[in-house]
Amino acid sequence: MTAIAVIPARAGSTRLKDKNIYPINGKPLIRWSVEAVLKSGQFDKVIVSTDGDHIFEAVSDLPVERHKRPEEHATVKATALNAMLDLMNSLEPTDIFAYFLPTCPFVSSEDIRSGIRLLQDDNVDFVVSMTEIPETLQLACNMKDGWVMPIFDNLECGMTNSKFIKKYHKPSGAFYMGKWDKILEHKNFFKGNVKGIIIPSERSIDINSIDDIYVAESIINRVGVRDD
Repeated sequence: MTAIAVIPARAGSTRLKDKNIYPINGKPLIRWSVEAVLKSGQFDKVIVSTDGDHIFEAVSDLPVERHKRPEEHATVKATALNAMLDLMNSLEPTDIFAYFLPTCPFVSSEDIRSGIRLLQDDNVDFVVSMTEIPETLQLACNMKDGWVMPIFDNLECGMTNSKFIKKYHKPSGAFYMGKWDKILEHKNFFKGNVKGIIIPSERSIDINSIDDIYVAESIINRVGVRDD
């Protein structure tokens, strides 16, 4: 199977200026994910899609191609998904298309290989990275005008013991993989037959602020980050 990987990196980050090249442990943020993608050895082509020359320069010494992200897909309101769908229109079709957010530096090459293996199954359309939600969602409530309204029935039924609490997961943001034709059909990675690769919580950080940078570096200093 042929496969293309894209790392979308918009230049105009607002909460943390030049976020995508902000150094983590001395390495520009975008290099972490690009190096993991390359090390996985799963892709025929790796593309960095960015509107910032300085962002591409941070990885230009690596075997990657540059796609100049159009202005309309580089605004504050632009989504990575829409930018990727637009990019697909300019590429030759392949079997697998995947994109990796540069803000998730601790994705490993083995996570990526595991995702590609799942896509070998004819019954699997998409594979996304997932992580466990640490909060106890079944104790969530809405509040309106001071009134408390439980969303689940656990509080009303007194089922707050851990044996009554389910675990929930959410996308970690690290990667979204799919079969080319299924992506064009659904224009979404969560329709059709979707499987998930669980990324441990210590590797599921998504960088959006300087506090996230501090957390990422503390993880490196405390436990290290292994990329097998």
